[in-house]
Amino acid sequence: MTKQRNYQKGRDQENRAKEFLIERGLELIETNYKNKLGEIDVVMSDGDCLVFVEVKYKANDLMGLPEEMLDQKKLLQIRRVAEVYLMTLPELRQKFKKYRIDAVCILGREIRYYKNVC
Repeated sequence: MTKQRNYQKGRDQENRAKEFLIERGLELIETNYKNKLGEIDVVMSDGDCLVFVEVKYKANDLMGLPEEMLDQKKLLQIRRVAEVYLMTLPELRQKFKKYRIDAVCILGREIRYYKNVC
């Protein structure tokens, strides 16, 4: 029961992040893209830039901040998944000449947005 509840909580927070980004003018392309290397929570566009978004959530800061979960290993994994995404979808690679990796960190009700985290 706890695993299912945590999964749903994660999806709810990804939806919050997605709506937050849409309100800021980004356009949704895809959610929860997976390949053998990992997962991208949200894929969006920002003008001529494709944006891969990692969402991190913590209900409180008793066990640290959500930003602390974005270490170099995690950022490298996201970059690799994004590069495979671009290789498998050449039409997006043609449409978007550049890409970046952003993070949405949610602590309780507060949302913090970081552009170009790696």
